[in-house]
Amino acid sequence: MRTEWANAARAGAGRWLRRWQNVLAALGLIAAILIGCRLWPHPSLRDALPRSTAIHDDAGRLLRLTLASDDQYRLWTPLAEISPPLVDATLMHEDQWYWWHPGFNPWGLLRGAWVTYVRHGHPQGGSTITMQLARLLYRLDTRTPLGKLHQVALALRLELFYSKKDILAAYLNSAPYGGNIQGVGAASVVYFEKSAARLSLPEALTLAVIPQDPSRRLDARHGADATVVAPRLAAARNRLFQRWLRKYPEDARWRAVFRMPLALHTIAQLPFEAPHAVDQLIAGANARGEPLPSQVRSTIDLGLQQLLERQVRDYVQHMAGVGVRNASAMLVDTRNMDVKALVGSVDYFNKDIHGQVNGTLASRSPGSTLKPFIYGLGLDQGVLGPQTVLRDVPSSFGPYTPENFDGRFLGPVTATQALIHSRNIPAVWVDAQLRDPGLYGFLRQAGVQNLA
Repeated sequence: MRTEWANAARAGAGRWLRRWQNVLAALGLIAAILIGCRLWPHPSLRDALPRSTAIHDDAGRLLRLTLASDDQYRLWTPLAEISPPLVDATLMHEDQWYWWHPGFNPWGLLRGAWVTYVRHGHPQGGSTITMQLARLLYRLDTRTPLGKLHQVALALRLELFYSKKDILAAYLNSAPYGGNIQGVGAASVVYFEKSAARLSLPEALTLAVIPQDPSRRLDARHGADATVVAPRLAAARNRLFQRWLRKYPEDARWRAVFRMPLALHTIAQLPFEAPHAVDQLIAGANARGEPLPSQVRSTIDLGLQQLLERQVRDYVQHMAGVGVRNASAMLVDTRNMDVKALVGSVDYFNKDIHGQVNGTLASRSPGSTLKPFIYGLGLDQGVLGPQTVLRDVPSSFGPYTPENFDGRFLGPVTATQALIHSRNIPAVWVDAQLRDPGLYGFLRQAGVQNLA
């Protein structure tokens, strides 16, 4: 009897051991599949949608926010550079169980189906952040049960191949924030004129409630100050703030700010500075086949740019009486040859003067630009000195009879005066006296090409 009992015990232990071995093997296989899916090469979610570029001046001031290739403002911002209150508020408002569910929330789906199809109330999708990202990335129609199942399947696929942080970052960078604004990076720049990292708590909670119903919550009325007053958005933000206080009671100090009227900036108020310089930067990257990153720091100094624009505008107005309608100018730091300001035309938006044509890139006669080189060569070769008297009188050099730009002649002038006043006849005479090298040979030695 004792032997039979021992044999039965050993047999039971063997079955128990084999059962656990099977369980562990199954768990190991599942783990291997999950690890394999995560390690298998797959495209970055960052590159799933085209993105905008924020171009700044040398001090970080925004010059322009470009449109993405699909005409959306979508500025990729890494999760680490997004205000933590905005991340927490978005999860609180959109998906409280985000870090624990596998891509879909069964309770949320059942509740949405009950409200939508049984009670015939306002349609609710019960979508998680992962499901919303799947809808955005794959352009899904989720208004039918079959479409919702497709959305769940793609959400599970996203969870298999990407980490929770990757999915959350992709959602925050592609969620709708009204009109053609997508993602917190672009929304922060447009609505609050700052980066997503610098948002205050009221600003963060404002953005957190927009994606759920952007068209209704941004049903704006434009005031005299051209800002957007959004009562529905303010109400939704304040409701979220009450929930926020239950978790973060120390933020009650913001109550007074939340009672103030809510005002947002508009797309029309986005800066459009140094247009020709920015166009040239973008065109250069396109010509090299290099996609622009999300953030670009240029060499332009916005203060100098605006000063140069005023100077060019004043010059054109002053010279309008003699037929001057347009001008271009460029300010270069000779220490490192950085372009600090560039004005391609007096008015970028004036079609009558072809304002969008960048005059600094146009081919033209060098004109008086060559005169300092002529006089410099003359000084080197002993042809003249600073006080050498030259003749600014009607003259012929073979078949060539130069004139001055003002049609007048000054008579005897020193070389210094002739250069300062940009007189043509003295300059041509000095050029005729040059020997080895002359102006032509000097330009060839300097590497100037395509000389006639």
